[in-house]
Amino acid sequence: MELSTSELAGTPVIRIRGEIDHGNASTLSTAIDDLLNTEQHVIILDVTQVDYMDSGGISVLLSALRRLRERGWLGIINPNANVQRLFQIVGLALDSSFRVFDDNAAAEQALRETART
Repeated sequence: MELSTSELAGTPVIRIRGEIDHGNASTLSTAIDDLLNTEQHVIILDVTQVDYMDSGGISVLLSALRRLRERGWLGIINPNANVQRLFQIVGLALDSSFRVFDDNAAAEQALRETART
């Protein structure tokens, strides 16, 4: 797994490439924790290039959601069908603090709407 960080509408985006599994989930967890420790209200993960995610990755997302829930939300950009199905199976798709976007433009629109409220 490779991580890089950028911004979208002033919000941090972690771009992930490869598989997210038990063997490397701690790397993603550390990257997210670093952002959460700066009092971010929204974090976006671009998973366009993620082929596979197991329960280790889901655990990282759930942990981030617990920390963000009272103050903001976690966004996911462009999960493939298998990853999106995993989100549905574990119930993430039902959580209002968890948002899935088809592309950067949709995520940026949501960020702009959040900034207005």
